[in-house]
Amino acid sequence: MDLKSQSEAWKDLVGCLPGILESEFVVENDTIREVHILSDQSRGPKQIVRDVQSAMLARFHLELDHRIISVAQIPGRFSAEHHRRLICERLELSGGRSGSSVVVHLSLDGNTYSGRACYDSARSDRMRAIAQATVEAINLLLASGCRFFLEDVRYASMGERRAILVGLHLKYDGKTEALLGACYEGDDPNFSVALATLDGVNRRFTTLPFAKEGEPVS
Repeated sequence: MDLKSQSEAWKDLVGCLPGILESEFVVENDTIREVHILSDQSRGPKQIVRDVQSAMLARFHLELDHRIISVAQIPGRFSAEHHRRLICERLELSGGRSGSSVVVHLSLDGNTYSGRACYDSARSDRMRAIAQATVEAINLLLASGCRFFLEDVRYASMGERRAILVGLHLKYDGKTEALLGACYEGDDPNFSVALATLDGVNRRFTTLPFAKEGEPVS
């Protein structure tokens, strides 16, 4: 892939991140020297820098120094309503002869939405099940024909810490949009997976059509 194609691929990826409006990569001698980001004000500059680092590492295996990433922000189009956030209240893991399962409970505006997924004993399967259960709970809020789908869950090294990355797809209005969520691994790695999943959707789902009361989930 030539340099121009690489730059376009980087920009396409970064453009999928929440809040980012435009991006530009400055390359010298096949090395990224500067990354310039134009964003709205829906996320803080530090979070945007972390998102760019995580996305580039996960997709292209490129580790960027935060010091080369600059962020300029302009007022966004979001109203106060769009600052509503899904919150992970708790998750429940259980096991039995028939296998293991996880239930993730999310809350929004005082209401609770719960998603469930099954898994075997492998740790990677448990992580994926937690992310899947989180996605199932999120989809309960959305109108028919608008759904998030889980793509992948993995660890990534970020300096001396580990981050959890969750890749998602949003299918809506005949289009598919790639999203990425990230969270540093905390004291409870299971809870961190749910938080990383929410990070991938929280800036997007409030712009989507919500299910009407009584509407069946497809």
